Amino acid sequence: AYLGAPMIVVHPCTHLDYAVEGNPEILFEYNLNFYKKLIPVARECGIKLAIENIGRVSVTSTPERLNMLYDTFDVGHCLLQGVDPAEAIRAIGHRLVDGCTHVHDNNGDRDTHTLPYYGKVEWESVMKALADIDYAGDLNYEASPFLAGLPIDLYAEGLAYQATIGKYLIGRFEYYKNNK
Repeated sequence: AYLGAPMIVVHPCTHLDYAVEGNPEILFEYNLNFYKKLIPVARECGIKLAIENIGRVSVTSTPERLNMLYDTFDVGHCLLQGVDPAEAIRAIGHRLVDGCTHVHDNNGDRDTHTLPYYGKVEWESVMKALADIDYAGDLNYEASPFLAGLPIDLYAEGLAYQATIGKYLIGRFEYYKNNK
């Protein structure tokens, strides 16, 4: 709030092995209690909380689980979990509409957080799905590793390239929104 951010993205608590019997229920309750305590503080500060879908098997790894604790979305993490991002967007629907969507790509095996079109995410279907649910939230890059390999003298051009891809994605979203 001090920085003027309208929303913060918070990872779910994943301190237990989700695959162990009994842990899914414990983690759900733990996360629910955690967010119940955090929500009043966020309201007092005038910011929204967004919960990130993270982990191959976790309290937020499927659309059904996300619907329990969810205001944000991570396209790349969906792919890692073997879930079609466009199908997940439609399944989450109204809960995602004014949230924060992390935009990055990967190869489906590792969370490389690279730029869109540098991995296996089907960006046309993602932008169409966002338009289909009348998405009005933010698209938030989570692709900082793209710059990591560049010399610092090329950062400005790298950032400009990221902006070009972002504008292209927004253009595709607007196309689908206007041509339903």
